[in-house]
Parts: sequence; C-alpha cells; structure tokens
Amino acid sequence: MNTEEPTTANRSEIEALEQREANAMLAADASSLQTLWADDMVVNSTANLIAGKQILLEMVKNGRLKLRIYERKPVRITVLGDVVVTTGNEVSQLITDTAEFKLFVSYMNVWTKREGNWQLLARHVGLIHREKPESVQ
Repeated sequence: MNTEEPTTANRSEIEALEQREANAMLAADASSLQTLWADDMVVNSTANLIAGKQILLEMVKNGRLKLRIYERKPVRITVLGDVVVTTGNEVSQLITDTAEFKLFVSYMNVWTKREGNWQLLARHVGLIHREKPESVQ
C-alpha cells in the first residue's frame, strides 16, 4: 500500500474529524462517540488501560472519563488508502471525584473508512507530563 501525502482537502477533512472526536469527548457526547468510534476500536491510554469502545462509552456516560479542557493538535497526517494515521499532541484536564490532573500527551490515532464514514479504529496515548493534581473545591 502506498503512503500518500494528504491533499489540502484530505487534510482539512481529517483535521475536522479529529476535532469533532475531541469535541465529543470534551462534551461527553456518547451519541457522537458511538458513531465516531469503530465497534472494534482499541485504545491504549495513559492510565495503563487497554480498552474497547463499550468500556470507554460506559466511562463517558457514568462520568468516570470527564474532561474540563481538551485540546488536540494534529502534527502529521498519513493517508494509506482507506486508513489514515494521525499523530500529534494533546492537553487535557481530567476531572475525578477528588482531583484534577492536567495531562500533556502525544497521541497516534488510526482512522478507517467503512461504508463511506471515517471511524476511529485504534488510539495510543503516551504521557509527556502530568501536572501535580489539585483538590477539587
């Protein structure tokens, strides 16, 4: 399979897709995530958790995966036919019952086009830095 440099249109479409998924995470929009995430998605997270779609959707729905801020900056987009690999950096603020953590991470997302729609198939997140947690007032 040949690697293609994304055209301006491809790049804009993928950047918009990346932002749509990030916005859905920030808003805890499980309905949008249900569509954006492939049923066979796998995520390797900074919490040493390897999880699939259903586990992560439950965490979003029950508030265990709640974000105050979530900023995603794609750096590289590689097109491989109906598969796209994006890499970049994120800053998020995770809210727990007792603390908030500001995380600075690098990420790799693998998107696949199925039945005409892009879906997140795999995601790996690597921790760069975590700021000292602060108690929630």
